Amino acid sequence: MDVEVPGGSEAVGGGTDTGSESSFKVSQVEIEDVEENLKNAEAIFEHLEQLPFQVFILSEFGKPIFVNNDRNEGEVVSLAALICAFVSRCQSWGDSLMTMTSQDNHIQFLHKSPLIFCVVSKYPEQLDQQLEVLFEQICSILSKSQLESVYKKKGDNYDLRKLLRGTDRLIDSSISSWRASPINLVDSSISAIPMNPSDREFLSTTMATSLGAAKLDGALFGIMIAKRQIAAIVRFKKYIIHPRDLNILINLVSDTTLQTDSQNWVPICLPRFNDTGFFYAYISYPWCNKEQDVPACLVLLSVKRDHFDGLKEVRQQIVSKLENNSKFFVNFSQAVKAPNLYQISQIGSNSESLWSFLYLNHSSRQVCMSASKIPLITRPERWTARCEMRRSSSLSTQHPHLRTLFVRGTKHCLFVWVTDLFSLYCIFGPFVTATIAFQIVEKLLKSLKSHEQRYFIINTTSF
Repeated sequence: MDVEVPGGSEAVGGGTDTGSESSFKVSQVEIEDVEENLKNAEAIFEHLEQLPFQVFILSEFGKPIFVNNDRNEGEVVSLAALICAFVSRCQSWGDSLMTMTSQDNHIQFLHKSPLIFCVVSKYPEQLDQQLEVLFEQICSILSKSQLESVYKKKGDNYDLRKLLRGTDRLIDSSISSWRASPINLVDSSISAIPMNPSDREFLSTTMATSLGAAKLDGALFGIMIAKRQIAAIVRFKKYIIHPRDLNILINLVSDTTLQTDSQNWVPICLPRFNDTGFFYAYISYPWCNKEQDVPACLVLLSVKRDHFDGLKEVRQQIVSKLENNSKFFVNFSQAVKAPNLYQISQIGSNSESLWSFLYLNHSSRQVCMSASKIPLITRPERWTARCEMRRSSSLSTQHPHLRTLFVRGTKHCLFVWVTDLFSLYCIFGPFVTATIAFQIVEKLLKSLKSHEQRYFIINTTSF
């Protein structure tokens, strides 16, 4: 079956990917509802207590570096030694310890010399990817080459927390954003701020022309970020920025300690671009003041440490041009202050039984999700939706040969459609049939395609 795929064919930072889907078949699965129990986690080896989610980062020599829940130092040291012992024992057998399971708890390990990462979770989905993200988060602060050299210079017992002092909040933020947002169910993805196509084009063109006119050798990217979403991104010629690196930047600029200053100059390693060197990020919040209160952040990236003054001038030119276009600036301010997410009613008639969806374009790595609607409005209800999206993702992982799943429950139905080009996770009401669900999904994809320039960044402007 041929389907027009919304979301563009180019990755946001450049590059392309292709795929095809030649057949369509809906597989129905009858399962019982599973009640989410977030409070009663089982004990893990009598050392990890009853916590639904616990992250440990330590050196491969057993020195604790980070733990995401408050514990006394003695307990942290003991747990770090235990984790290190597990990993070392398997290593002595010529093997690598990756996962362990204890009742309804899942333990994932990642050994990236000279660090060891461990996560304990009630939910097994993509724990390996979460640990990879944390490793890259640390590399963004120190770079991989610095990380490797520090223990050679300082010795095995060196406490890496001395170099990471003050950055725990970035690691915590990375963990929290992954757990709280359904978008992060899909690896290496970003979300675009919904905007009028003409406004996004004007924003991108303004950023690109201002950077190009400055002729700063080494200035490679310009990004406008708001509410952990991308409004626009421009790049120098054919350089590519990976969505994982974009998420590191998003995590950085969401740090409230930076927002107290109108401009910041921050060295940052983007591991997917180059894990041995640093960018220098000029970060500004032009309109985060009492008068305007537009929560947008402009990031200008250069490989040259002496570009602060040059990028400051570029920033001033961009801000001036944007503010001088009053029609654009009003639209932009509204889009950033209250993002207008995709409304399911846009699909048309007979779409009432669709309660929520999450769509991922595999080529552009961009996600679109629906706005909240009854009966998924309150925080507990939205958490339910998040759990069901997790459940859908888990089902598609457990049954990779099934490209489509229709899961009927007593409270709602799940519809999963995974192809080479996209993944779609939907929550329907309990009375919908597989046939009706598919008809609505077809209309949804057509609607997203017709509005893709509003909900996706289709082309990345270069300078």
